[in-house]
Amino acid sequence: MNDSLKNFTDSLLKDLEENENGFFKIENEDGLAYLSVFPAGKKGKPVDSKEILRRIELFQITESSHTIIKEIASKSDGLTHLIGKWPGKPESSRIEIEISEDKMKAFLIFHPPKYGGKILNSEQIQKSIGERGIKFGIRKENLDLLSEEPEYGKKILIAEGEPPVPGKNGDIRVLFIHPAAPNLEEDEYGRIDFKNIQIIQSVAKDQKLAEKISPLPGKEGKNVLGEILPYDSGKEAEWKLGLNVRLSSDGISVHSLINGRPILDRQGTIRVDEICHLENVDFSTGNVNFPGTIIVEGSIADGFTLETEGSIIVKKSVGKVFLKAGGDVVLSGGFMGRNGGLIESGADIYTRFVEQGRLIAKNTIFIEEASMHSELVAGESVVIRGGRGELIGGSCVAGKSIVCTKLGAIAETKTSVSVGIRPELLEDLEKLRLEIQKNKEILKKVEQSLIKLNEDSQRRQLTIEEKESLPKLSAIKQKYSGILNNLLGQEQSMIMGFEPDKDSYVEVEQEIFPGVDIYPGKGKNFKVRLKEIPGPSFVFLGNDGNPQITKVKPKRLGILQEEN
Repeated sequence: MNDSLKNFTDSLLKDLEENENGFFKIENEDGLAYLSVFPAGKKGKPVDSKEILRRIELFQITESSHTIIKEIASKSDGLTHLIGKWPGKPESSRIEIEISEDKMKAFLIFHPPKYGGKILNSEQIQKSIGERGIKFGIRKENLDLLSEEPEYGKKILIAEGEPPVPGKNGDIRVLFIHPAAPNLEEDEYGRIDFKNIQIIQSVAKDQKLAEKISPLPGKEGKNVLGEILPYDSGKEAEWKLGLNVRLSSDGISVHSLINGRPILDRQGTIRVDEICHLENVDFSTGNVNFPGTIIVEGSIADGFTLETEGSIIVKKSVGKVFLKAGGDVVLSGGFMGRNGGLIESGADIYTRFVEQGRLIAKNTIFIEEASMHSELVAGESVVIRGGRGELIGGSCVAGKSIVCTKLGAIAETKTSVSVGIRPELLEDLEKLRLEIQKNKEILKKVEQSLIKLNEDSQRRQLTIEEKESLPKLSAIKQKYSGILNNLLGQEQSMIMGFEPDKDSYVEVEQEIFPGVDIYPGKGKNFKVRLKEIPGPSFVFLGNDGNPQITKVKPKRLGILQEEN
């Protein structure tokens, strides 16, 4: 030990000695009470005889003398002095041990000693724990602390098991690009290149499309009794295979059977679509119904239909056409429907613009420039941005969100947007209302016929045919009245049953013009009438159930999150 360290140690020990307070012990030996009082350091506080007397009273020690106690305290010689008798037989501290039902935790409750009994030390506590069969996960630091600084009556965790770690499930690694969302990167001018959204890909025959990753083993656990707890093994990934693919002989990989377009759909099914290349669609081809992907390099004549279970890609703008795809529909140009065209997709729709057309997508509709006087219906979202980003006129319905640069027009064009209600429910309601209207018209005609016949019967004798018509018309009236009442009840049930998505919203980057109606939930309307609202604007259904508009994204669950 060098001099500086020795000096420091000596100084520390001296300081501790000088500042140490006096202390005392009362012990039980064969029913007799013995007192030892230890002196304080030079700067420490000596033991007060009053504190000793209070402790003697608390312990109910008899035959003690206050005078003798004061003398022993005054001497503080550290020797053992007989001071009286304990009232009963000494009892050492005792413990209770509880083991949880799942055997993963053990607790100890420490009870204090009585009549000068001894406090159990760490070794004695560990022995009691061992006698209960507790072998694993013992927290020795807690036991040491208990014997040094007992906490009586408190439940203390003394052992904890290790739960098993489940094995990791196997997985499928897909080897072709399959973006869950399109690549909508903006250029330096804020425009999106719809020709490069990674929708069209191709693979060669026998090309590997995906491979299986084996599950990983887990780790055994152990309870406090030392019993082994088995882990749940990871599950083998299951292949979901569609058309034009084959499984390798070892079941590890999937390969293409053809040259085509690889697809991973939202259900996890892998397939390869055949690709049908067409220059044009007109009277030379007729309507096209093809199971794979259809790519049209040229134009599609008005009135023609393309239908496929795969995707449709058209390199130019289209007019009054009818496109229906189980997958995506991609228009490098735009869609001028002339109030008659219809494009339906079981996935997403991408187009540069739409005018007087109808778009229906199960997922999302992406438009670069503008939607003008059109009907848009998307199960998830409608996104109009990248170019002008205008939504002008017509109606737009989305289950989750509508995002655009400008909403409405300076000419106050009537524009309706709705979010928060699944479009299929709105379609069902519209069908129901058409049925109600049809039945009302039938009922009105029947009632008019009955009124006329009754009026005629007051003026003249009805013919045999007319007399036979009266009960028939009455029966028809009763029948359709019942049908109409039932339909009206269904309509009311549907309206009352609508629960808008609390995280749905409309986002407008620049202006919202007068003439716009925003419906953030069925029956809730945010009207823009007197003047335009500068952006950015977020319209959503507030916690009070009423429409709200803010300049920043509200801090809410789900889609809407406050920006950093």
